[in-house]
Amino acid sequence: MKNIFFVISLLALLCGCSSDSRLYISGNELLFDGQCVARLLPCGDSRLRCTDAVERIDDNTLKVTRTYTALCDIDSVRLTLDVSHLSPCEQIIIPSVCYNGNTWGRGKEPKGYATDGVCHTYSYRRTPIPGATYSRSDKYSVAMWGKLPASEAEAFSCSMLPDSLSVTHSLIMPEEERPFTYVDKNIYGPEYVGKLSMSRGESRSIEAYILVSANDGGNPIAPFLDKAWAMCDKNFAKVIPTDKVWEYGIRYAKESLWAEEGDYKGFSIGLVPDGNGGWKQRPFIKYEIGWCGQNSSFINSLLTDYLNGGAADSKEKALAALDTWTAPATQRPNGFYVISYDNILSGKQGIVSDACNLGTAAYNFFETATLLEKCDEPARAARAREVALAICDFVQADQLATGVYGKGWNETGECLYRDGTVGAFMIAPMLSAYGLTGDKKYLTSALKAYDYYYDEFDRNGYTTAGALDTWCVDKESSMPMLRASLQLFDVTGDSAYIDKAEHISYYLSTWLWHYKAAYDGDTDMMLYDYNTFGATSVSVQHHHLDVYALLWVGEWLRLAELTGNDVWREKALAVWTNGCQLISDGALNINGLVRPVGGQNEAFFNCRWGFGGTPGKSRINNWLVAWPGAFRLEVLRKLSDWAVLDGESK
Repeated sequence: MKNIFFVISLLALLCGCSSDSRLYISGNELLFDGQCVARLLPCGDSRLRCTDAVERIDDNTLKVTRTYTALCDIDSVRLTLDVSHLSPCEQIIIPSVCYNGNTWGRGKEPKGYATDGVCHTYSYRRTPIPGATYSRSDKYSVAMWGKLPASEAEAFSCSMLPDSLSVTHSLIMPEEERPFTYVDKNIYGPEYVGKLSMSRGESRSIEAYILVSANDGGNPIAPFLDKAWAMCDKNFAKVIPTDKVWEYGIRYAKESLWAEEGDYKGFSIGLVPDGNGGWKQRPFIKYEIGWCGQNSSFINSLLTDYLNGGAADSKEKALAALDTWTAPATQRPNGFYVISYDNILSGKQGIVSDACNLGTAAYNFFETATLLEKCDEPARAARAREVALAICDFVQADQLATGVYGKGWNETGECLYRDGTVGAFMIAPMLSAYGLTGDKKYLTSALKAYDYYYDEFDRNGYTTAGALDTWCVDKESSMPMLRASLQLFDVTGDSAYIDKAEHISYYLSTWLWHYKAAYDGDTDMMLYDYNTFGATSVSVQHHHLDVYALLWVGEWLRLAELTGNDVWREKALAVWTNGCQLISDGALNINGLVRPVGGQNEAFFNCRWGFGGTPGKSRINNWLVAWPGAFRLEVLRKLSDWAVLDGESK
């Protein structure tokens, strides 16, 4: 093994990785400003010869290429590149997969780093930066990630394994997922282990980028994420122009989602196959004000469509839906608001209203009132404001002295649970209420809540439980924190909120796909040219991609202006172009079904999620849910210049 690491040192010097650099290799040690921070671990297989070539990328980043050469014929071999961060670490992350062991929450996603002595390993496709791992000690941060595979044959995996004194980062070839494969929500399948054979004299290489940075101020994870973004191939998806996005979104709302049932007039939650080659509105959990149903957002987009183009049927449907969702049946005397109209139609008791839906409703209804004034509908405008303020009053009265809001309430207004960051969805409407009324109780409430949730996020390094069908570390609960940060800057003028918006945005970036993944040519990802670049994973409990990040495109565009950091504009465009893929023009046929105008599926299965080892299953699902179209319309109606999204302002 001494000969191996002599090669390391020699190659490091030849490539300029000397002690003149902040980060350099001496023997097998990674030194930063002369301090030993990490160590390259040797190959432990006597059947292989191992050499490492080192290339300096910049003062913080090295590229290490480990080449294995077989000394004999080997039927099955496992190759690794392992780096040990030589400190106990406060933060350990496999982006989108594992945040400090996923110990928070009630979900049954993979917990910890090993099961029965077997380290958890994950395909690079589960991570937004290929095979990325990150650890932070009190003084230094270490990140490692791999070269993007060009084909299935080059696929690899990653893992992290901490102990009391160190954390080991690993890249593994061939691709494996052990000791199980996480295949669906709380469901596990058998392990997957690819097979790699090597003939005597044959060589195979693993390429890794290793970044070390000092935690000497600012956001410790930012150097890693900035470098990963700077180095990635910004392969923006090719999509339809924004005017078509608007047209198709409005048509989908009016032509496919419009529903009338009893005294309900509004929008369905989405379409599913009808079993006869067509589509039908989903027959259960059908009508929701926010989250997946997005009725309040569609109301505003149709009012905007009327104001911008004079479409009378857009106004007619918007007003009918508004009358449904502001009818007396939706409220209780204490301000409790019924977020699901299914409960009203069925007369069911035990209604639960959650902060995500309540916050979305109130936030949008304040905007609705402004739009209605422009439509010369003063009575309806007053009613929309009344409902929005009642929701805020209800939640503010229930707020704890710590600042935390509730997450869910029963129909009597009793708070059922407060866990997680979901209550942050109420901060934005509180600030809107303050802007409308000038009543400082709303500002005080918003500030107390923001401080509580932001401090919790800053302390933990993640946010939690935003997706209402999960109870885990996630990305959705970060969005209201980002939105509230920029609103609080507007209200207070305090630039510290811009810094906090960036801090949250870096966390959101740990969910953002930095690459276009390669798949076999006969998969529908390739058939329909779906590009993973700019997508986001849902949560540690749901390992698939969606377009939820559309909701903060406007915030990232504004953050770019406020900070002068063009990274946020680039990421906003990545999210937008990703989220506008495969919107049907009325002729798009996927999985043998022609999709109606504006229809787009919710989920893209980028890894083994949803497969359970079943070959040939579609990676593009047939759930044409309402929210993606609502989010695109919301971005456009709030953006004065659509040209930036069409690429004309690059």
